[in-house]
Amino acid sequence: MARKAYSEQEREQVRIALLTTMLQCIVDRGLIHSSIDVLCKQVGISKTFFYTFFPSKEELVLEALRYQQPKLLQYARRLMEDSTLNWQESVRTFLETCVYGEKKGIAVLSIEEEQEIYRCLSQENFQTFRNDQTKLFRDLLEIFGLSADHIDPRLFGNLSLSMMMVYKAIPNTMPFLFPELAEDMVEFQINALLDTMQRAKESGNRVKEDVQK
Repeated sequence: MARKAYSEQEREQVRIALLTTMLQCIVDRGLIHSSIDVLCKQVGISKTFFYTFFPSKEELVLEALRYQQPKLLQYARRLMEDSTLNWQESVRTFLETCVYGEKKGIAVLSIEEEQEIYRCLSQENFQTFRNDQTKLFRDLLEIFGLSADHIDPRLFGNLSLSMMMVYKAIPNTMPFLFPELAEDMVEFQINALLDTMQRAKESGNRVKEDVQK
C-alpha cells in the first residue's frame, strides 16, 4: 500500500492532535504510562511518522506544555474580566484550577516526570523552555495587575509550581506528609500567596500615585 501523502494542513492537524493527546495523557495517567506507541495509537499514526514531528517524547512534552500556556493566559483573562468575581476571587480560582489540574484538565508534571524530562534535554532546549516559563509567569502577573517590579515572575512561578507539584506528590512521592490535610495545605498556601500579591499590588499603586502627583 502506498504511503499517504499528507498536506501541510493535515500535518498541522496531526501535530495538534499529538500535543492535545500528550496533555490529556499527563492528566489521565502520567508520563510513565504514555509511551510513543500509546500516543501514536491514540492519534492514529505510525511511530515512524511521529518522528517527523518530534525527535523524542520529551520534546513533545515540552511543546505540549508550551501549547497549554496561551490557554492558561486566556483563562486568567476571562476570570479577571468576570464582573461577578473580585480580584482575590479571580486569582484564587485560577490558582485552585492549576493546583487541582487533574480534575480541571490542566497538565501538571510530577516531580519524577520533571526529572525524567530534564535528564533527556539539551541545555539549550532546557534554557529555551525556562525562558518560556518566565514569560508565562510575567504575563500572568500582568493580567493580575502586577508587574515584574512588584513580584519577580520567577518567584511567583516557584511558589505556584511548588503548590501544584507537592499536592500532586502526596502521598505516593512524599509519604511522610499528611494526605488528609493536603487540601488544607493548598488553601493555606494560596491565602499566603494572595496576601503577598495584594500587598505588592497596593504598594505598586501607591508608588504610581506618588509619581502622578
